[in-house]
Amino acid sequence: MSRTAYYEAMLILAREKRSKHGVDTSRFGLREIRSIYKREGIRLDKYPLPRKIKALYMCDGGDCSVAFQNSLPYEPKLFALVHELKHHYCDQADLGAKALHCGDYDSNELIEKGAEVFAAEFIYPEAEFADDLQQLGITVRQASDIVQIKRACKARISYHFIRKRLERLKLIGPGQFNGVQFKKLEVQMYGAPFRPRGR
Repeated sequence: MSRTAYYEAMLILAREKRSKHGVDTSRFGLREIRSIYKREGIRLDKYPLPRKIKALYMCDGGDCSVAFQNSLPYEPKLFALVHELKHHYCDQADLGAKALHCGDYDSNELIEKGAEVFAAEFIYPEAEFADDLQQLGITVRQASDIVQIKRACKARISYHFIRKRLERLKLIGPGQFNGVQFKKLEVQMYGAPFRPRGR
């Protein structure tokens, strides 16, 4: 199977699984992915991982689990957990009893990028993103436009996600806005977000 065909298969799989689990983009978050894990029989384990590893999928004889960096911010944590779901659906046979260390692109590039394609489509389908962007009427010319998209976005996604999606839709050039500190820019534009005490 070619790389392009593999990625297309991951897009189709993501859409099928979204439908199966009744995913609503605007309501999809950590609670919902935990519920999907429960239905799929995947245990969430808490044990320390090297800083470089965001998550780790293991499955031995049907006993499947995922460990993840609990310190990750909300959006990257959600993306990592959906990324691991792709490994559950597609990569068990290749794994055997070994763990799949997500982030090890040297030895698993196609598998890892396929999981990224799956996760992006599962969380916020490209066609839905494009429709929403058109309704917002934002043309991306400068970094502040990406901040506006993020603040108006119905999905729980990161600035990195938005940039990659805009690149894929050819609305910005590859690597455009690299190095921009979007969270800092957002604070400059709108002020610090309100955080209730005790959180």
